Amino acid sequence: MRGDIVFRIYGVHAGRDKDSYFGAYRSRAEAEREVAALAAKVMHGENWARRYHDQGFAIREHVVTTDFEPPPRPKPRDAYVIERAAVPNAPGTWDSTRVEVFRRQGPTEREHVCGYTRDHALFQTFEPFRQGNRELALVSLAYTRTAVLDLRTGEVIAEETEATPGGGFCPVGFYVPDWWDVNDDSTIPGSEYWNADDEWPTGDFGFVWGCHWGDDSSWKIEYLDLRRVQDGILIRDNRFGYVAVANGRYVSPCVVGDAATRPSPPPDFIELHRHAGVTKVRFALELDFDLDSGRVDAEQHAALVRDPDADR
Repeated sequence: MRGDIVFRIYGVHAGRDKDSYFGAYRSRAEAEREVAALAAKVMHGENWARRYHDQGFAIREHVVTTDFEPPPRPKPRDAYVIERAAVPNAPGTWDSTRVEVFRRQGPTEREHVCGYTRDHALFQTFEPFRQGNRELALVSLAYTRTAVLDLRTGEVIAEETEATPGGGFCPVGFYVPDWWDVNDDSTIPGSEYWNADDEWPTGDFGFVWGCHWGDDSSWKIEYLDLRRVQDGILIRDNRFGYVAVANGRYVSPCVVGDAATRPSPPPDFIELHRHAGVTKVRFALELDFDLDSGRVDAEQHAALVRDPDADR
């Protein structure tokens, strides 16, 4: 937080124009422990520090100039767990699902938060996320619409409308990147190379995968604009085209419950990175190739190379 003091470590070597930076720490004691470890490091049978930093290591105080503070852990995805039960409907129709949401209070304790009913099987349509100090969740009550649930009140604060362009998209899973999905403790506010990219993501976008009505042969992926959900506005678009994702074995830790790995990894078929204010996303996609010719399926290729502006 702005005004705090962090302790930067530098390796000093005679004749070198610039000292080597070795990270920043929140306390002098942490920095001193790291200096001791660096000073004892051995490489190729000789002391690494004496060879490359013959003047030792300096700990220098630095004043933090950003208001950003890494969000607390656990991530919302690791803090919430759900229980579900089928709700029978009329004969010949699919069951609805009753979902009860709990917040973890310890290794075995849970606190009931709220509940809701979805008019289809659940799949993985529950994804908690945060915007500032507010905890929300992507859900799907109607099986062709995405909604946002306030995890404090249990109220739906935003939902797609029937008039949403590209209606008839059926969600089966959600992902909202958390700050801890793409960052770790190796860089903290006040680090030498800290910049605005390190203060991202903030919960203002997400992804939904599912199928278009009449085509459940594969899962397609679409973009969710979450910037105005607290004003009741949720926007979905198909900026990535009609591409099928290879979502593999990913299952939300909220759905798996106590068997999930925590802290949980993000979906392994979605990878994000940001540099100089430009965000890139990498998807694992399903592509079919003709074994004899090596040619990719024509329809899949067309989905990859189409003009994205033509779809808007």
